[in-house]
Amino acid sequence: MRWIIIRVVFIAVLALNVAGCAELRRKFTPKSKPTEYEPSFYRIKQYQPKPPHERYQESYILWHNWHTDLLRTEGTSRKRDINAATEALRHLTAMRDLLVEEKAKELDGPVADMEAVLERLKARRRNVLEDTQSRKTIERLERVIINMYSYGRMKNYIKSESQLGGGEG
Repeated sequence: MRWIIIRVVFIAVLALNVAGCAELRRKFTPKSKPTEYEPSFYRIKQYQPKPPHERYQESYILWHNWHTDLLRTEGTSRKRDINAATEALRHLTAMRDLLVEEKAKELDGPVADMEAVLERLKARRRNVLEDTQSRKTIERLERVIINMYSYGRMKNYIKSESQLGGGEG
């Protein structure tokens, strides 16, 4: 009996030596610290805003794209129409802000019409293609703005840098 116990203990000690205590060794060895990186710094350029003529052209192009998106015939949804109307109104307002006072007042009418269309879209559960009144207003606004407020017609009425506040930002 005594020899059996000695053999079992010997086999157990041999098995532990062969297997090793890698997990115990890994547990008690100090872990390497993560390397700390020094933050890198970049030189920041002084921001120069675009000239008013470029901003007007950009606003006009973006207005036209969002406005055209309102009049598409496929894949319509109320949420998409509200987003397109909001963006079209935002760019139309930006165009108005870049014009001299007399032309800006003329553009107040189309801006108010676009605000009314946006409010109708938010209040009703229909999209532009289902709402005839909104669709006709949008089509009329497109004709008026393209004919009256394109960059070619308005380039002489765009405010200069000094009229916009000196161009400092």
